[in-house]
Order: sequence, then structure tokens, then C-alpha cells
Amino acid sequence: MKRIAVLCLLLGSILAQTSAAEPFREPFIQLFIDGKLMESGSDFEVNKGDQFTLLAQLKGGRSDFVWYPDTYFDFSSDAKIVSRGNKKIVYQEGDQEKTWELLSENIEFESDNKIKLDMLQELANRHMVEVNIPAGNIEKSYIKVTIVSTWQFTDGNTTRLEENKADAIIHLDIIGNENEWFATPNIKASGYKSNSIEEKLNGIQSSYDTIEDLLTSFDFASVQGEIRNLQNLMRELETQVRKIEAETPTNATDLYFKGTPSDEVIKDISRFKELEEAWNELETIVNDQTDELSKLEQSGDRIKRKELFSLIKPIIKWQESLPTNAEALLTTYTKDIDWTDIMIQSALSFNPEKDRINNPDLAITDFKEFLSRRTQQVQTEKKKINYASTRLQAVKIFDGMLLGYFSSINFAKWENTRE
Repeated sequence: MKRIAVLCLLLGSILAQTSAAEPFREPFIQLFIDGKLMESGSDFEVNKGDQFTLLAQLKGGRSDFVWYPDTYFDFSSDAKIVSRGNKKIVYQEGDQEKTWELLSENIEFESDNKIKLDMLQELANRHMVEVNIPAGNIEKSYIKVTIVSTWQFTDGNTTRLEENKADAIIHLDIIGNENEWFATPNIKASGYKSNSIEEKLNGIQSSYDTIEDLLTSFDFASVQGEIRNLQNLMRELETQVRKIEAETPTNATDLYFKGTPSDEVIKDISRFKELEEAWNELETIVNDQTDELSKLEQSGDRIKRKELFSLIKPIIKWQESLPTNAEALLTTYTKDIDWTDIMIQSALSFNPEKDRINNPDLAITDFKEFLSRRTQQVQTEKKKINYASTRLQAVKIFDGMLLGYFSSINFAKWENTRE
């Protein structure tokens, strides 16, 4: 009898452990460089004139509970979730309603004065900065990110604040020609330095950027005029370079141009084709998983955790197969598609990465609501993606003009990035 009693106690202890909530993770920052996950403290090699995006997102801490209360919070037996989002959760215990809400999230990108940081828009809780590596005698630099989030708890009687803070750092190894005195993503200059030449190079890089912006916004009516402006600036630059060399033959400036203003947009055509195919696949997955969940419910048997995971995992696998810059592509070309609606993690009360569900009933409800929303939205999203993909095809007309022009210049080197 004693042995049986001991076994029962052990079994009860094991069951309690498997259903108990996990402790919050310490707050930490995830870093992405051009969509690639980077570990804090790692080294990243860049060239002078390079440009890249750094995205940062605060994880762990109180956000663990708000995102995944089933994994990271022990609810009492009579507790229930009233409403839940990525920045707020309302739940009821007994007759008392309690709320955790994100009041603010402040981010700081810090570096030395060797590189330039430009803050960009937020993308679904991520913060993004554009990093520009200038010319000059630079070998090392760094980017440090600090994020502080402030959460507020209220239960009708009391209010208190909780602060979560984390830091992360990336070390930059900067390589390139020491003789370069001008370096941007598309232009490099070495040899004789002239203020008048530098001014024109800045104007040309600005024109590169303007044309790219006009193409990504499908403002085709303005593109041709800006292409003419770029050609005029290039002619003025050529005139100035040849004039200086004619006056003093030793004052030669070596100029190098890389690619065209349409390069990235042309690349996005094939990337967007991937999104078209992915959304066709998504429609099939959502329909199949909805049918499978319905069959399980109609069987009359209690849905097992393993069965529920088998339905959720194909959607997670689909997400993981998306291009790394899928969110940025949608934000650029289909601005009214909400990325948080697409990600299943934002709909579940448990962390699917943990492969464990404490409250199956809540998990099933979450998943059914997610499938219902996806069923309603996927057709509209497909139409928007297909429309943007069709509009992107028009870029090829202007791309042909730009390729033809840059391949004809003979006063500077030009690299065709398509070859």
C-alpha cells in the first residue's frame, strides 16, 4: 500500500509539473540584419559604402505572459481570459478583472560617430534602423541597441508599473579601399578629391534613391522625369571630371558606379512571385486544417494535444518557408496587409515552440478563431499580392531604359549587378 501511495504521489507530482507554467524568460533582444538573425555580441563584416537594415525586437519578460499566458502564467482554476492581444491581456479570476497592458516601448540605437543610423518605421512590434557605412579610414564600429518597455497592471483596486529592459550589440568589421574618399551604396570615388565632384556624386546617389522610391510606390508618371534628371547629373559630372583632368592631368578621379536604381525592385519581382505561390499554398492549408479540425470535433472524442499540434505545425512550417524579407515586401507594396494577422504565434495563448499545451480547450478556441480569420482574409490578401505583382512587371520598362543608359557610360566604371 505504501508503494502504491508513493507512486500516486510521484505521478501527481509529474502531472503537476507538466501542466505548470514556465517562468518568464529574462528580457532579451532579437536582432536581424537584412532579415538574418544575428546573435548579440557577434561580428558582422561590411564594406565601405554598404547599406543595410537592422531590426530589433524585445522578447521575454512580461511580454511572455501577454503573448503566451498558457505557457508562462499559472491561472487559478476559475480564471478565464476575457480578451488578449500582443500588447494587452484582460483576464478574470473570481469576480475580479485584471489587466496587463503595454504603455510604452522605447528603443535607442547607439554607435560611434563613424557610421550613420537612420530610424525607419515600425513593423509589427519590431524597430528598424537603416545603417550606412561611409568612406574614410574606418576599420571598426559597433551598434548597441537598448529597449525599455513599461507595462501596467490594474485589477480595479491597485495599479502598478513594471519595466523590462534589455541590451544587445553588434560589432562591425569594415573593409574596403583605403584610398576611397566617397562611398555610398551605388557610388565609389578615389584619387583626386574635389568638392564640386563630391556635390554631384551626392546628387546622383540621391537621384538613384528617388527613382527607387518612385518605382516601389508605383509612381510611374514621375519616374521618367527623374531618370532624365539622373542623366543630366551624370553629364554634369562627366564635364566636371574631364575639365579638372584637362587643367591638371595628374588630378584624375576614379569613379565607380554599381547597379541601377531599379535593381532591388527587379529582384522583388521574383520575390513577390514566391509570395503569390505561398498564398496559394496557404489557402489550401487553411482549408485542409479547418476540415481536419471539424472532423476531430465531430468525432465526439476529446481532441488530444498531439492531434492539435499536428494541425498547427503545417501553418508554422508555411511561415518558416516564407522569404526572410516577406514582411518588408508586404509593407512596401501592399501596405494594408497586417503582418500580425498572418503570424499564428500572435493568435495562440501558448508558445508553439515549446511543443506543450497546458489548456487544450483554450488552445482549440484560439486555433479555430485563427483559422476563421484566415479563411476570411486569405482571398483578399491574394488579390492584393497579385495586383502588386502585376504592377511590378511595369518596372521592367524603366529598368530597360536604365540598363541601356548605364551600359553606355565611358567616363567611369560601371558594374552590372545582374551578371
